[in-house]
Amino acid sequence: MRRRAGSLTLFLTATATVLALLSPPLGAASAAGGGPSYRLHDYADGQARYVLPPGENGLVTATQALAFEATGQRPANSQDQLGEYSSLLYGYPSLTDANLGTYFNDESFGVKAADVTRTEHPGPGVTIYRDTHDVPHIYGDTDASAAFGAGYAQAEDRLFLMDVLRHYGSGTLSSFLGASCAFEQMDHDQLLLAPYTQAQAQQQVDRLPQRYGAEGARAKQMIDSYVQGVNAYIDATNSNPALLPADYVAAGPDQAVPQHWTDADVVAIAGLIGGIFGKGGGSETDDAHLLTYLRGRYGARAGLAAYRDLDHQNDPLAPTTSQKRFTYDVRTKPWHRSLNAIPGPQALTGGPVSTSAGCGQASALPASPASSPTSSPASLRAQEGAHLIAALQAMPRHMSNALVVNGSRTRSGHPVAVFGPQVSYFAPQILSMLDLHAPGYDAMGASFPGTGLVELGRGRDYAWSATSAGSDLIDQRVERICDPGGGPPSATGTSYLFQGRCVPMVHETFSESVVPKAGSGGGAPATLDHQIYLTRHGVVQGWTRVHGRPVAIVSQRSTYNHDIDSVIGFLGFADPSRTRGVHSWMRAANQIGYTFNWLYVDSSDTGYFVSGRDPRRNPHADPTLPTWGTGKAEWRGFLSFRQHVHQVNPRQGFFVSWNNKPAPGFATDGEYANGQTYRSVMLVDQLERQLRRTHDRVTRVDVVTAMETAASQDLDGLEVAPLLLRYLKGHHQSAHTTAMLRQLRAWVADGAHRRKAKASDTQYQHAAAIAIDDELTPYLIRALYDPILAKGGESGVGSTGGATTAGYAKLPMQWVNTPNSGGAHLGSAYDGGYEGYLMSSLQQLLGRHPVDGFGRELTRHECGGGPLTCRRAISRALSRTYDALVTANGSPDVASWTASTLSKAAGQTMPEFDSIGFQALGIVGQPNIDWQNRPTFQQVVEFPRHR
Repeated sequence: MRRRAGSLTLFLTATATVLALLSPPLGAASAAGGGPSYRLHDYADGQARYVLPPGENGLVTATQALAFEATGQRPANSQDQLGEYSSLLYGYPSLTDANLGTYFNDESFGVKAADVTRTEHPGPGVTIYRDTHDVPHIYGDTDASAAFGAGYAQAEDRLFLMDVLRHYGSGTLSSFLGASCAFEQMDHDQLLLAPYTQAQAQQQVDRLPQRYGAEGARAKQMIDSYVQGVNAYIDATNSNPALLPADYVAAGPDQAVPQHWTDADVVAIAGLIGGIFGKGGGSETDDAHLLTYLRGRYGARAGLAAYRDLDHQNDPLAPTTSQKRFTYDVRTKPWHRSLNAIPGPQALTGGPVSTSAGCGQASALPASPASSPTSSPASLRAQEGAHLIAALQAMPRHMSNALVVNGSRTRSGHPVAVFGPQVSYFAPQILSMLDLHAPGYDAMGASFPGTGLVELGRGRDYAWSATSAGSDLIDQRVERICDPGGGPPSATGTSYLFQGRCVPMVHETFSESVVPKAGSGGGAPATLDHQIYLTRHGVVQGWTRVHGRPVAIVSQRSTYNHDIDSVIGFLGFADPSRTRGVHSWMRAANQIGYTFNWLYVDSSDTGYFVSGRDPRRNPHADPTLPTWGTGKAEWRGFLSFRQHVHQVNPRQGFFVSWNNKPAPGFATDGEYANGQTYRSVMLVDQLERQLRRTHDRVTRVDVVTAMETAASQDLDGLEVAPLLLRYLKGHHQSAHTTAMLRQLRAWVADGAHRRKAKASDTQYQHAAAIAIDDELTPYLIRALYDPILAKGGESGVGSTGGATTAGYAKLPMQWVNTPNSGGAHLGSAYDGGYEGYLMSSLQQLLGRHPVDGFGRELTRHECGGGPLTCRRAISRALSRTYDALVTANGSPDVASWTASTLSKAAGQTMPEFDSIGFQALGIVGQPNIDWQNRPTFQQVVEFPRHR
């Protein structure tokens, strides 16, 4: 990504000249006292590897920014892992143990002396060694000094990114990035999730010793020290301006100084981790709207049955990671009026908008830096921040993926794991690497900037990773509004009934000072006030009515005011005295309040644990629908250790997780996609193929091959297309339909890959079939379900977020989640959609009776008139597909097609349209790479020894 010269280039030139005169050379190495250790306390013997594209270095100085503007030269170590990551897509068929290092880096503890490129001593008792990938290897005499070093190193690598994240998490983006309607709305939306004052956030840290004893005191000390390390780097930028990211420099002298951090900033970022990746549930009001819609269409009894068919709350065919049954959140009783409330379908009203005049919900973000080549320095930071926030909003909410194989099914007899999180793609990457060592801490892996801990990585003789679980941590409560004086309640009243008493809401005002919006004529900074209301259950999202009476909708989140508590579990993961094997590791996982699927491997055991502060609910209430906040449906404690999904060394010989359902019977609201298929089946199929091929003697290479083979497969092509072909077999088709089906059949037989034959090609190997499938799938969905979900425009087809094509507005599930993900090029795909519905419907049309099939309440309306009308409706979908692709490709020759309607509209080939884009968080971006559906950070590990 490069921009034309403009005022930014002139400003950077002047700045770089001044810095050259004032500053010592960037990265000058301190004298190393002694040397770094390598593989000390490390039982992997070199068999642990990782990759995290595009590169560890995220610091772009003014001089480096100028060089990139002029020549395209990127700073060292900002791109050195990009080729490793991208080339596996075409290299895995020839993968061997000998060339595994071509695609994955050494994850051994420490660094070889010959590979040390820089040594730093940022504070007493701490040394940082940088290796040839610029990864910091941090050694502290105490846990606190190591945490100080982690703060210094993360600020060195990600300071501007961390600054944006802490303001995002605290709801103060507008004060940092400048006024915009979008920033103001995002500030307010974040405050609806975690409205903490600075004092309240600090209290979360201060309470750790009281809540968790010695471990809590240790956690608080490390957080304090981490913040001191961040501030030490900020102070260093004052004495050596060359250390300052160009993002600050280019913003002008009034905004060029980053502000010191506090513990509250760490809490803000912890809240983001939980809010983006580690949350689940909270869709009860959307579920109620769907129920209301269906009851209005088909009557009370039939509408409720249709709702239960569409709501795959506990589908018995859903793929699961564990085969053991763990019952949780399963509907056991019909919804009861005294416990469940059904709000009206109207939008929430009366809520505090808290944005400036003229700002609406649909306000656009400022242009990204790439689109403004002559941006003024003063606006650059807002543009970069806008680009980051847009990417964060669009990023996949599901982390992926994990393949963990028992030692009984490997060649060495030791378990093998290939796993990591999918957190989208940024430049610099939103995760950073840390190798952190202290008396009570030994770990290397990926860290979320602003935390200073290894959240995903390896310990001395074990490794762990996570995928998002989405278990039910959030309920939506319906508070009955009352008048304290006994009169009629106001439509937006701020008192509510609880256990027969009229209780006042808590009112908080969050103020921030923001500079005027562009084009507003300037003037003094304005004060923006966000008005937030809270009940005993949580944060008020807005007001509506139930049976004509005013109510407030409140989100009750179990991790509210506990955002930082999960640090106790994360510390346990890396503490060699607390984690000595799979069972002690599970105890640490149980102390993490966010909802994640945690996977574990050491030299002898594999493990799986689903964390989360999961509430136990009134069993007589329907957990998919909102509950009254009057006191009858209160939570009854939280799941115990044994009630969480957990398993060691599964009988089937492996764990596979790709955000699929954790275990039979373990349910949550809002998971409509948990039907009879999920993207995890692609990993299972490929892993089982490798197990058969090797006669249960797989190696690390075989497991990587299974992962990467699935990484280019199309779930619709693998699961839906074969059923469609079977349904259409033997029935007369037009010549053009026959030609399209022939292309689909060949593609399915070849594994339904979205992949070029070789990296240098410009088109997919099965381009015509992929274009047909992309075009046909939305038409097929609408052919079957428009009469149910969009008849007469009553439901309409509206955006549901994260999808490439608009979805049904009444059904709270994304549409067709293909690789492009709505034009955002996020990489992750097929993490939930209509595949399960389509499979059930096609199986029923074939005369089968799947246990998750639709009942008569829905099947008699499919296709507009039930099964007898479906063949005609599907034929129309095929004809529409043909017509659309003739237009897109300018030819009726099916075999010659290389474009879909969407790729044609974008002016790109299909591989370009699907490609992974690295969201540039500043001046230096990265080129797109060919799509592959795999983790952003990934480990390949096998431990031959144990302590």
